[in-house]
Amino acid sequence: MTVSYNQSVATSRPWTFLALIFRWRGSVWKAIWIQYSVWLGLYFLVSAIYRFILQDYQRLIFVKLVDYTSARLSYVPLDWILGFFIAGVLRRFWYLYDIIGFIDNIACSTATYIRGDSERAKQYRRNIIRYCELTQVLIFRDLSMKARKRFPTLDTVAAAGFMMPHEKANFDQIQYNYNKYFLPFNWAWALVYNARKEGLIEGDYYVTVISEDIKKFRTGLAWVCNYDWVPLPIIYPTIVCLAVHMYFFVCIMARQYVTGAENDPNMIDLVFPFMTSIQFVFYMGWLKVGEGLLNPWGEDDDDFETNMLIDRNLAMGLKIVDEGYDKTPRLEKDAFWDDAWVPLYSEASAHEKRYHQRQGSLAHIKLSRSVSQVRMVPRDGRRASVVKERIVNVKPEETNDSRGNGIGDILRPSSLLNLMKHAASSHSLERQQSPGSFRMDTLSPTSPTAETTGDKIDKKD
Repeated sequence: MTVSYNQSVATSRPWTFLALIFRWRGSVWKAIWIQYSVWLGLYFLVSAIYRFILQDYQRLIFVKLVDYTSARLSYVPLDWILGFFIAGVLRRFWYLYDIIGFIDNIACSTATYIRGDSERAKQYRRNIIRYCELTQVLIFRDLSMKARKRFPTLDTVAAAGFMMPHEKANFDQIQYNYNKYFLPFNWAWALVYNARKEGLIEGDYYVTVISEDIKKFRTGLAWVCNYDWVPLPIIYPTIVCLAVHMYFFVCIMARQYVTGAENDPNMIDLVFPFMTSIQFVFYMGWLKVGEGLLNPWGEDDDDFETNMLIDRNLAMGLKIVDEGYDKTPRLEKDAFWDDAWVPLYSEASAHEKRYHQRQGSLAHIKLSRSVSQVRMVPRDGRRASVVKERIVNVKPEETNDSRGNGIGDILRPSSLLNLMKHAASSHSLERQQSPGSFRMDTLSPTSPTAETTGDKIDKKD
């Protein structure tokens, strides 16, 4: 069963992940304890041989072996190997989950567009859902060990109600060397076509909508089969697994405490390999993550719950097309019809810190109080086609007194020299043929010639 821990990490705290570390199901400890126990036993066996059995000249040879292996552990690039492997396997895992198949869209479109309260209309809706789910059962029992144990034979699929006896006979009539996953989908599409012919579907467009939902469901299941048919090349996971295990096999010798070692002469005899044990947990745990994600159709703690998905899809689909059909509430005025909408919260949550509204990172920046107008002028050297210069008044709420949050450095109050420059350039711009664009300048309320200059420009235009 998939291990859920979202509630435990819903709020980030310094101790949040401590609750996950001490879990057993789905934990790193459950994944590596066998390998770690074997490795630790071999480590102490070699240590005991060095400490209590070897003679002096044999210990000198042992020390040289320790120095040799310790100096060459970096030859195995575990970080790179595991990093690329986990990244590729994780992408594959999430894509398989995206296409694993949820029947809700088919059920909703079938309940919406196949109309009628008659028993025949109800049979159309229910059988379309059941045929689509039948294909998922047939595929899952060929991929997932959990589903295979539940449905070891086709007769068990029929006994579970996914196929009626006459449908099982129809299914068995087709004999050839390949799978017959397509057949229930053919039945479903045929029912959609017949429902249109009998007038239960009001238009061809609605036939297309239902057919497209069935097509997407079928395409996803087809890719699930393809990913099972063509896994990652076997050499890839093999070399990763071999690299990790060989690395720690060499560590049994390389991480021993010895007297007179040249590679690490200052090592402390801790007896227990603390640092190597930490490294073992990280690297071996990382490898176990890749092994678990490589084939999510098995019986590991975090593998796909195929049986649950089969039950959920059938129950949800039939519920939607039966009890969900034509149960739309009558139209009435909503609670906010006459009054302004005010968000309501539970009493406990109403006193929490106010949430932050989504806005741009510069939305709080306003003009300085000293700016009362913004002058819109053509860009220097370009001609504004029949568009005259404009002066825009600045509203009080568009300004503030705070320093450091304004755009005074960008839009500065204009001097008389700037205004005369714009007035002189506007006449020359009219004679140019290049397309126009605009720039902004500002007028300060303290500028005595702002209004006068604006009048002169308007007259000249």
